[in-house]
Amino acid sequence: MANVLAGLDRQQTGAWHSVSVGVIFGADAVGYCLALATLCFSGALSAGLGLATALLLLASAIATLFMFRFGNFRVAMAIAQDSSISILAPAVILAASSVSGPGEARVATAFAVIGTSAMVSGLAFWVVGRLGLGRLVRMFPYPVLAGFLASSGYLLFFAAMSIITGQSGLAAMAGAATDPLVQLRLFPAVVMAVALMLAIRIWEGPRPVLVIILAAITGYYLVTAILGIDHAKAIELGLLPQVGASADAALGFDMLGLINWVAVAYAAPSIAAVVLMNLIGILLNTSGVELATGEDVDENCELRIAGAANTVIGLFGGLTSYLQSGATILCAKLGVQRAPLILGYCATLLIACFFAPLIVAVVPSFIPAALVMMIGLSMLQDWLLNTRQRLIPIDWLIVASIVLATAILGILPAIAVGLLLALIGFAYASIRLPIIRHTTTATQRRSICDRTAAQNDLLTKEGDRIRILHLQGPLFFGSVEQMISKLRLLTNPTHDLSALILDFSDVHSFDSSACAALEKLSHLMQAQGIVPDVTGVSPRLRAVFARWGLPLAKAGDIGTLHGFRLWPTLEDAIEHCETVLLDKLLPVDDDTDIARLLFDLGHQNSRTADLFSRMKRQALVPGDVLIAAHDQSHDVFFVVSGRLGVHLPTKSGRKMRVRTIGQGAIVGEIAFLTGQPRNADVICEEAAVVLCLSGAAIRDIDTNDRDLAGLLMAIFGRSLALKLAQSNSQLANLRSV
Repeated sequence: MANVLAGLDRQQTGAWHSVSVGVIFGADAVGYCLALATLCFSGALSAGLGLATALLLLASAIATLFMFRFGNFRVAMAIAQDSSISILAPAVILAASSVSGPGEARVATAFAVIGTSAMVSGLAFWVVGRLGLGRLVRMFPYPVLAGFLASSGYLLFFAAMSIITGQSGLAAMAGAATDPLVQLRLFPAVVMAVALMLAIRIWEGPRPVLVIILAAITGYYLVTAILGIDHAKAIELGLLPQVGASADAALGFDMLGLINWVAVAYAAPSIAAVVLMNLIGILLNTSGVELATGEDVDENCELRIAGAANTVIGLFGGLTSYLQSGATILCAKLGVQRAPLILGYCATLLIACFFAPLIVAVVPSFIPAALVMMIGLSMLQDWLLNTRQRLIPIDWLIVASIVLATAILGILPAIAVGLLLALIGFAYASIRLPIIRHTTTATQRRSICDRTAAQNDLLTKEGDRIRILHLQGPLFFGSVEQMISKLRLLTNPTHDLSALILDFSDVHSFDSSACAALEKLSHLMQAQGIVPDVTGVSPRLRAVFARWGLPLAKAGDIGTLHGFRLWPTLEDAIEHCETVLLDKLLPVDDDTDIARLLFDLGHQNSRTADLFSRMKRQALVPGDVLIAAHDQSHDVFFVVSGRLGVHLPTKSGRKMRVRTIGQGAIVGEIAFLTGQPRNADVICEEAAVVLCLSGAAIRDIDTNDRDLAGLLMAIFGRSLALKLAQSNSQLANLRSV
């Protein structure tokens, strides 16, 4: 990347070098401020052009000094901003044109509109910073923001053409372009604008711009001297601005009495749009400088500083001024010293303030027009053409639509068009998002309930009859049809569904359309004799269901066939559905079947009956503690019926439920095999019957009956193998979610 100041070291430069960098940037700012002033103070308002240029330079210096004294950036320079001038300039001209009376009253009213916009922008900066909302404003949709900036570029180009042609409409401009006198101003302006754009693309910084401006001024005076065009003739041809006595205009309290405040009030909508653009602009500039320089500053603090500065600037009719990102980033890369840089920059601006009327009188009118045209074309290139490669098609169409709406309707309706298109785009994108994050079955997603080998085999074979739908995102009028269409397919009788579980854990919003769809789903399921099970429903969503009147049955209520059955956790819902399916396909009701299950665990060993005869039946009611953590007993239990929960103690004192033990499962064998105390509580959760093989009976078997002891170890081993296989399956499922 070419260095704009080719002799300066990238490391910390000396004080005089830093001053010289500030002077160069200050000289560039003089031409820039002249161009912005020309936008507002041309034609009937040209009497205020010199004073306007001086005030813009003064505003840039004041904002820079505020940032130097109170800001957090190592290097920071401010300048009067062009981001909102495309909105402000027409408002200024319209307000001034509505004022009757002397020209001084129109000029005073124009300054009042500019100053009011700066003051209100400053107050907005300060309030947003004081409330800590800096980052919130950054959430403004990017395509809309890009469209605003591209539209500003279009309006700046339009304004430049207005300066050159003296016309305000496209048709009038096109007609005026055929006039040889207009072409005399238009040709050098276009050539200079193109040269400036190329120079900025090739070389960074203000030096190429200054060289081109000086070359244009020198060339103008050489050509006019050769052609014999004097100063008066140049003004007549429109080559020089017709400022006349305006050079003597001065800022004073007498101007306050000339302001038409009614005309200023009529400009309020445009001022509001200017404030919004300025707020977005300062946050973008701050973010850009942070990113480029690697600094971390408090954007809310910078907003408050800019707010205070612009409140002062607005008092004397200056234009909103804040951080100049390009110059600040370049100076930070050059490693200049902060104080000398600001000294050179502000001194140049303040000195130019005293000579602003003279500068205005001798600078050809096509030069500020070319600067404005260059700024406008650059913004169109950056925010309309270049974004075509970076943005997705629908976002870029929003940008282009805003520019088109600006050309047809104006900037304020274009803002509304942009926001509306952004909302439509958001809704369209939301509709396309998958509402069903993924679908699983009881074959893939098993509960944490320990079951027998036969039950596990059956669930592996028939688990697809239990469908689990994991929903996500907002369920609203646009996305609910996608959900209900997929649910219709899943609830088709050909799927032979036994149960349907809807997991709402990742659903964060819900509207009435989604409630209506769920009610329709409940009717579809009711026709198949299935009550959908729902889980993960937050209290807020539960309140939405209740307000709609969506029936929710209590967990465990299997009698109702209307509405939905609500479960506290997904594990509870899956376990319930598994149990219902197993009861239907593989009922186990008496001791004969329990003995058969034990017989299967023992690989059909003939000694299984001897083992069964040594067990003692024990009935449990909910809340009974079958095994207590840290207990030294080594009894082993075989679950005949009911359900037990394994609760692991935690450091906080609470107990975490980690497993469920169902019919046909064995519990307590690990403590016996390891000889260690119990590590968890086993509590009855549903009326249960267990068969107990005491530790004493096991030791007696081990001592006196080695064959039966071998059978018992085989049963324990197979039980542990089943638990391990189930745990591995659950871990695999968690990794796939």
